[in-house]
Amino acid sequence: MPASIDEEAVHALASNCGRYFVAGARAMGKPWQVDEDLLLADLGFPVAAPPNHACITREALAHDSGMVARRTFDFFSAHPGGGFQVWSLWSSLDLSAHGFSMSPTPCMVRDAGGKMPGAPPELQVEEVTDDLGMQDVWTILNDVFLNGLAPTQLWDARVLSDDCRIWLGRVDGRAVTTSTQYVSDGYVGIYAVGTIPDARGRGYGEAMTWVATMCRPDLPATLQASVMGKPIYERMGFRDVATFDVWRRNDRIAG
Repeated sequence: MPASIDEEAVHALASNCGRYFVAGARAMGKPWQVDEDLLLADLGFPVAAPPNHACITREALAHDSGMVARRTFDFFSAHPGGGFQVWSLWSSLDLSAHGFSMSPTPCMVRDAGGKMPGAPPELQVEEVTDDLGMQDVWTILNDVFLNGLAPTQLWDARVLSDDCRIWLGRVDGRAVTTSTQYVSDGYVGIYAVGTIPDARGRGYGEAMTWVATMCRPDLPATLQASVMGKPIYERMGFRDVATFDVWRRNDRIAG
């Protein structure tokens, strides 16, 4: 267990992450599974990126790497798609013998409250409420996170709910940035913050992160930080509390 937070908080952070992807898969009619110690979701992405996602929520399972491998292979091999990822906040998990590679991802938390600064004046922020807006969101996410490898839209407005809200930022009418929040387990989870390459460096991603963070100012916020985003999040008051070990496998057939 990470030393900087207690066991209950570790479980809550892992659960928020896993339940975000489960909620998306469930809304879209795609495979999902919720167990006491493992949350699984499968949108059938052609590449090994969330939301082809499994998240461990109990430390005991992380100590049994063979069991994690068997359960995740059983789930993902039943459906078509590319590879998948297994996320663990406990470093005892080791899936290297099962064809996975690992990269660490900081898990950060910001305390509730505070004041949101103003966005860049040219950035017009709107909440997404329909499929037309979701098309713009998907275009950004496919560009930023999937290198254009998933042009078929796998999310639509069915994923939107009181607990899952998505925003778009436009400049001169063009959609350039997006962010998502998912509320569960006492946290506002911040996900899918992305800005298209030619619009970066202007504060748009930070502005969108603020919008998602402060949609529930009464709750602490959590996110998983990229190398590019981490300094921005630190400036916003997010701090490292743990590390997700992200285990990635590029296909879903056990060998």
